[in-house]
Amino acid sequence: MKKSTTIKPRKNAQKASPAEIAHAEWLYCEKRVSPEAIAKEMDRNIKTIYKWRDEGKWDDTKDLFYLSPTQLKKLLTEAAIRMAKGEKRLDKDGNELKEIDADSIIKVMKSREYLQKGVSPETCRDFLVELDNFVSEYDPELAAQMTKYHKMFLIEKIRIDGGN
Repeated sequence: MKKSTTIKPRKNAQKASPAEIAHAEWLYCEKRVSPEAIAKEMDRNIKTIYKWRDEGKWDDTKDLFYLSPTQLKKLLTEAAIRMAKGEKRLDKDGNELKEIDADSIIKVMKSREYLQKGVSPETCRDFLVELDNFVSEYDPELAAQMTKYHKMFLIEKIRIDGGN
């Protein structure tokens, strides 16, 4: 007589919760964890992680998350030049892509300007003074050394920000 075997579902076979998929996306996009490491950490099949990545367009999110102001400026400048020349925007295979509209460019540029401003020298100074005071309670010599570099940093920050 043949013995019947029951196959127990593994975690990999269980349906993922939205929170689990969101956690995997966070690891991939923000923490730059590889799909292989995510699969291992979450006890999931690597194909499942790749499926989530592709369906959720995580690579697009990851690219946007780490897009620097310089890269954004370059992309916007290229779009403006194409628009001025009346050229079409094409993907790597030569297929036409929708161009960025002027309203979108303005919104993105305003966001870019906001991001470039960063932290003001005044805010940096206030934070560093508070940090130096805190450290001086525990190690006055270290605080004195740190203060020297903090002043140098603030001078550079003011120089970069154009004295504002």
